[in-house]
Amino acid sequence: KVWKVRTGQCARRFDKAHSQGITSLCFSRDSTQLCSASYDASMRMHGLKSGKMLKEMRGHSSYINHCCYTLDGLRLVSSGSDGWVKVWDPKTAENLHSFRPNPGVEVPVNCCCVLPKSEHMVVCDRSSTAYVMTLQGQVVKTISSGKKTGGDFLTACVSRFGTWLYCLAEDQTMYVFNLREGKLEHLVRVHDKEPIGLCQHPHRNVVASYADDCSLKLWRP
Repeated sequence: KVWKVRTGQCARRFDKAHSQGITSLCFSRDSTQLCSASYDASMRMHGLKSGKMLKEMRGHSSYINHCCYTLDGLRLVSSGSDGWVKVWDPKTAENLHSFRPNPGVEVPVNCCCVLPKSEHMVVCDRSSTAYVMTLQGQVVKTISSGKKTGGDFLTACVSRFGTWLYCLAEDQTMYVFNLREGKLEHLVRVHDKEPIGLCQHPHRNVVASYADDCSLKLWRP
């Protein structure tokens, strides 16, 4: 469902957006389309005015965990439990690039975060390492917590100016990295039970975290 924030009214609903559960959503830059990713290993483009599915993108062999547009809106990036990151042309639904952040290792990729004012993105897989990469799949920098067991990252987000990387790990800790230097700066214990996700405020230095115990917390890292 698509909602009007001011009124709380449902503006559009897609009853059969996918054959299985939806894992991620992102709006196009012009706000005319909505991209959805799913457990059914597909991404679909939906028209907000027509209410119809416009395109379908397939290529992953397992769940798609996350999808996002590049800042210019010209590319879509998907990350899957099959360990692949895929870059798509949203106009043609063509798969332009496919790569693994750690070639030869099949580790689920949790999410990709496009960096502001940059052609790079951060790729976060189910390990204690995140990767700064190009859209063509070249690793520019690796960032690690140094924890070998029990500290795999679940998700990540980037500060609004691209200075900080926040990684939420299975040990209920948020790892705060200086992106330019690739160094770990802070450790923040955010939850007492299994954490689920993070969200960066679009205009302020505030990060929200939420967990399986129904808690939602706001942080100033």
